[in-house]
Amino acid sequence: MRQSKKQPEQTRQSILDAADDSFSRLGYAGTGIGGLVAQAGLTKGGLFHHFPDKKALAKAWIDDRLGPNVRQIWMLPLAEVDSLAALKQFFRVRILEIQANDAVSALAAVAAEIAATDDSAGESLEQVFGNWREAITEVLTRGKEDGWIHPSIQPANESALMVAMVVGFTVTAKSGREPEMLRHACHSLDGYLETLRAQLS
Repeated sequence: MRQSKKQPEQTRQSILDAADDSFSRLGYAGTGIGGLVAQAGLTKGGLFHHFPDKKALAKAWIDDRLGPNVRQIWMLPLAEVDSLAALKQFFRVRILEIQANDAVSALAAVAAEIAATDDSAGESLEQVFGNWREAITEVLTRGKEDGWIHPSIQPANESALMVAMVVGFTVTAKSGREPEMLRHACHSLDGYLETLRAQLS
């Protein structure tokens, strides 16, 4: 009895594992149901028992896998940032680690494909982006309070720009034709972050 109760959730997770790999590598349009069921070791009927269509699967993937991955890599570590130097180091390390199939690259690709055409998935994507912006806003607000971010800085404005920049870097990195691009981006972002510094009186 216990095994039968676990089996549906195990099957669902197998489908999400396959979706995680396929959506990250191939994007939404490039992911086919046939490939997903083969990778998950299921039939189409087994997949459709859990997700009525590919849009529903994409939304579940965003909610259950993509969002938590972005949170783990790009949001949670910001709670430990307590200086501009630490913030610059955080962005430098994360940007140089960007890969063509990582969470933010997948976020950028899928958002470009379906955010405007699928209201349900679009809402889930905006939740990821909104949470990310909020995490950066909180760091900058704390920096203002602690005196290492300039008091004139508007955290919500800067967080929107930072998220957009990082997502843009991932799109460019997908081409793989300019290996030094991310290093150039890091250098430029480092200079931008310096403009947020509180000036000594």
